[in-house]
Amino acid sequence: MFKKQEHEEVQTPKGGATTVIAGGTHFNGVLRVSGSVRVDGEVEGQLEVSETLTVGSNGVLKAEVAADSAVIAGRVKGRIWAKGKVALERGARLEGDVHAKTFKIEDGAFFQGNCTMGEGRKEVAPAKPGAVTPKQAGSGDGVLKVIGD
Repeated sequence: MFKKQEHEEVQTPKGGATTVIAGGTHFNGVLRVSGSVRVDGEVEGQLEVSETLTVGSNGVLKAEVAADSAVIAGRVKGRIWAKGKVALERGARLEGDVHAKTFKIEDGAFFQGNCTMGEGRKEVAPAKPGAVTPKQAGSGDGVLKVIGD
């Protein structure tokens, strides 16, 4: 009369899942994601993404970012280190430095900062609890320590 239901195993997309920071959401802190991230809300702090970072047209990112690649349609203020490509779409606004293998800026996008192109990836070192950051110490620019060459 009653059949035993079999549970289907949900498969994670190859390379990891996509995490979505939806519109109306605000996150402040260190976020490490195995997979991709889409930001349609607001994120402040540090963001480490093993795959693609996508900032939607309404997304706001005030962060130090390390990702495999990034596609920006919204607003970003901070540094981006990408192993592959960083692309600014029409209407995007990026204020900060970019280190990527390739960097594409579409007509109608805004970029103010420095760009370094080449191989390699720099990792953003998370701040240790209780540690004084350069910004708190009065250096003025809030530069985070970078691991690597």
